Amino acid sequence: MKHQTPGHDDKTAQPVATRVAMGQGPVNGFWRMARAWATYGTHAYPPRVGRRLAVINVLSAMVSLMTVPYIALYLAWDFDALWLPALTLSPQIILFAVTPLWHRVNDWAAGFHLCLVWLVFAVLYTWYFGRDSGLHFYFLPGVAASMLIFGADRLRLSATITLIAFAGFVLTEQLFTKPAPFIPDDPVFADIMFFITVPFSFFLVYATVLFAFSEAARAEDALELEHRRSERLLDNILPGTIAQRLKAKPDRMIADGLATVTILFADVVDFTPRAGRLPAAETVNFLNRIFSAFDDLAARHELEKIKTVGDAYMVAGGLPDPQADHVAACAQMALDMMEAVRLIGAQTGETIQLRIGLHCGPVVAGVIGTRKYAYDVWGDTVNIAARLEEYSLPGRIQTSGTVADMLRNRFLFEHRGTVDMKGVGETDCWFLCAPATGTAG
Repeated sequence: MKHQTPGHDDKTAQPVATRVAMGQGPVNGFWRMARAWATYGTHAYPPRVGRRLAVINVLSAMVSLMTVPYIALYLAWDFDALWLPALTLSPQIILFAVTPLWHRVNDWAAGFHLCLVWLVFAVLYTWYFGRDSGLHFYFLPGVAASMLIFGADRLRLSATITLIAFAGFVLTEQLFTKPAPFIPDDPVFADIMFFITVPFSFFLVYATVLFAFSEAARAEDALELEHRRSERLLDNILPGTIAQRLKAKPDRMIADGLATVTILFADVVDFTPRAGRLPAAETVNFLNRIFSAFDDLAARHELEKIKTVGDAYMVAGGLPDPQADHVAACAQMALDMMEAVRLIGAQTGETIQLRIGLHCGPVVAGVIGTRKYAYDVWGDTVNIAARLEEYSLPGRIQTSGTVADMLRNRFLFEHRGTVDMKGVGETDCWFLCAPATGTAG
């Protein structure tokens, strides 16, 4: 005899607890089957339609299962008198159960099938047992379900089903006052049927409304989630106040003339040869690590990152909102950027150097594009800052005389002299070295 350890299944020799945790237990197995039934045939449709079709699947399963106690009651109460209703009403178990198969046709065929079977058998039930059985109340859940299963896109179809169900309810109430001639008129049996049917009818109405509200809540949650994602995305692309202005008036052009803004350009020295010898993933990771550190510095100094172009990084101070000391903030950020790449180089074992250019003056700033928004800055101030970076030296921060004059008492500068820069001409240039004693930070 094979030894069997408690808690193990003889067929698999795998702990029962482990199988339950893996989703192999009876409860998890039931929910897997229920989920598979609810989603059968829905995957080929868009999510919004698929959720509606899943509701049809669930409703058809419930109605199919609710038929079973009726059939059992007929056979147990009076087999000889009620075998015919049991026989003729039993097919609805299958007819409701196969409803999801109609999803293969289109997104409304299953709903139409469900309502058609529902209405036909509601009439047949009431004809058999009369209105005292309460079976004609099953028309009401059909009305409640029609809007949900056909959706707002097919109001005419759901309205037609509603009118047919209303007519069916009224006619059966008026015409089928007594059971069919071959069905015994048993008041006790009619009361039992009534007290089964009415709770089932209320339950189906409740379930249908619950599904409808759940669908609405799920749609609202999805919409809110997408809204928050869009808000975060817009806030990551544009400065906060610019994003708010764009959301408030999306059709209005955003263009601001600013009297004094500080522009910082930074470039990684010898990046192109480095990129040529590194795999693509390592190149992107290298640049991402550096620029992520720069993003943190920009946030710390309350400066606005404008863009990156290749291995160039552009930051501005004093926009879009006024900033009292943006020139000093940009100067300190430039020094912190040099320290950041030194630390990254020490961690990676590579020598990383920057060229940085710094200038301040008037600019024009605004949002361009209609699909991929970009907040950008234009003007001579931008061009001069870019040239100061281009004509700087590796590991140095080159500034204009304007910046040096504004910060001379707070930072240490080294006079470089006049540099003939393309498109700018002879320019008096200075190297920013460090904060003056007692002003670091």
